[in-house]
Amino acid sequence: MERRRIALVAAGVVLFAGVITVLRTTGVGEPVAATTTSTPPPTSLAPYAAEGVLVPTPGPPPESPREVHVSSGPRRLQLRWTGDAPGYEVRWGAVGRLDHSRLVTDRVMQIDGLEDEQMQEVAVYAVDSFGQRSSPARSTGTPHARPAGDYALEDRFDQPDAPDPTRWRLASRGNCARATPGQDDDGRRLVLSSNCAAAPATLRSRTPFVLREADELGRFVVETDAPGGDGELVLDLVPGPVSLVSGDALPPDAVRLRVATSAGATSVQVLVAAGTPTTAVRAVPALETGLSHRWELALRRDGVRVLLDGDVVATSPAVPSWREATALVSVAGPTGQRAAVSLIAFDAAEAATPPWVPGPEVEVSVAVEAAATEPTRALPGVTGGQLRMALLHTDASPEAPSFSVSAGGVVAPLRPASAGAPWRAGVAYPVVADLPAEALRVGASGRLAVTLVTGLRVQATHVDLELSGSFSGTPPTTAKAPLIGREPELARVDGRVLDASGQTVPEGAAVQRGRMVFDLALEGRTGVRLAGLAGFSVRVDDDRVAVVPTASGGPGVAGKYRFALNTTGLSPGPHMIEVRLFATSGETRPTSAYIPFFVGR
Repeated sequence: MERRRIALVAAGVVLFAGVITVLRTTGVGEPVAATTTSTPPPTSLAPYAAEGVLVPTPGPPPESPREVHVSSGPRRLQLRWTGDAPGYEVRWGAVGRLDHSRLVTDRVMQIDGLEDEQMQEVAVYAVDSFGQRSSPARSTGTPHARPAGDYALEDRFDQPDAPDPTRWRLASRGNCARATPGQDDDGRRLVLSSNCAAAPATLRSRTPFVLREADELGRFVVETDAPGGDGELVLDLVPGPVSLVSGDALPPDAVRLRVATSAGATSVQVLVAAGTPTTAVRAVPALETGLSHRWELALRRDGVRVLLDGDVVATSPAVPSWREATALVSVAGPTGQRAAVSLIAFDAAEAATPPWVPGPEVEVSVAVEAAATEPTRALPGVTGGQLRMALLHTDASPEAPSFSVSAGGVVAPLRPASAGAPWRAGVAYPVVADLPAEALRVGASGRLAVTLVTGLRVQATHVDLELSGSFSGTPPTTAKAPLIGREPELARVDGRVLDASGQTVPEGAAVQRGRMVFDLALEGRTGVRLAGLAGFSVRVDDDRVAVVPTASGGPGVAGKYRFALNTTGLSPGPHMIEVRLFATSGETRPTSAYIPFFVGR
């Protein structure tokens, strides 16, 4: 069926000199503005229908959900159930005390941040289009800690200041990404967030991944959410001191696992450098957004295996020739990504993690010759450093030129971070320089000024400084809030204009004067926190024609509605329907959607 183009805007909450304007309910219909400095009460609406307008009305309460299944994991429970309601409310807590709740439209949900070995009671209520609730379907579950593995490295990211800076470094383009400790719904996990389109957030292990002498050389294990819409999860093992790998231009002998989502489907592929065997793209069962899965990249003497939740889903004949590599975990998407990681582990040979020495911020400039030095001061306890960068360029030469960097009056050569990495226009090229202590001097700003000496047009898209020496001060603090938050969202609007008999009006065609039908669908977006829906209003050319409350038994979630509208008084030509949604909480802004239509003569 043809659908009208829908424009979405947000109606903001307005702040004036610390006084908050919120929405209150009148006795006749839509909320009106009222001013208060206290916590706003829940928003509610009174039903309204203009003359000649037929509005939907509630029916009997919905049936209870069926077959609630609870599966346990470390510090989490995963719930699945069946039902045909437009939304659900899930409540949970200690047995007899359901003090947490969440609204969802999917029939699957994960509860995180729980205490292991403590039983949780779960109640799932079906919620119809008007907020009426069914009787609950109940179950219980107990999170179980996974036994500690015999891992060379294991991090569950359950500390309040995750990630541990002695173990991990974050690589990204500019300030596009953050790695922060999980809060609330993401409790006891690490949140990787990026707000730049197609710019991955890459977590680098400071501990090398070292192969062992066995039939299975090593296994790279990650537990994380499924990638979001059109997103990617990438696990890289790359020989050399790299911090990130751009695009699919893999250095020789690197091994990559790529998990991609598109159009609701998930695919898996093992990638290696150009000219060596790789796998075809393999489809795997659909992965529900918001549920954690365990990915394992197993390197063997006879090739690579990829396991999803313990099952082999892809293989590759690739066998690494290196003994030691850098391990990278990346998430990316067309509009940024937000993923929670609950485990990264190396089932490999024991390897030492280099001592961590906090370093200064690095400022990189590009010039054809080394810049003059300014007054600087030495970094106490520092004996040297390794500067890692990724260089983006437009040079069409087949081979990379020689580069050098200047810092503190010292010029040092730059070399490829991974031997044989492709030099390709538009692809970041990983390089590294070893800097002596006399080069590591900071200016009055506390930053280390570095000049990339070259005549090419080059941009350093990523800079990472690893220092050696000793450190006795207080580690610097990092941002704790993810770049992409989880503020509750109201349902999305989908509207269609039909003729008086309920038939679809072709795109661009006009409805006849007299009567028309308007179908409205409110749908929750997968993987987002949904705000409780108090109801919505319908306006035609800014005239209110209907108000529908949707919180008769508690906050609504989503639903489908049909209206019969009187078009007799409308002039021939274009008109506009506005649907405005109101949350039960004054902290969530109302949103509006607009659906155009034409009235014939």
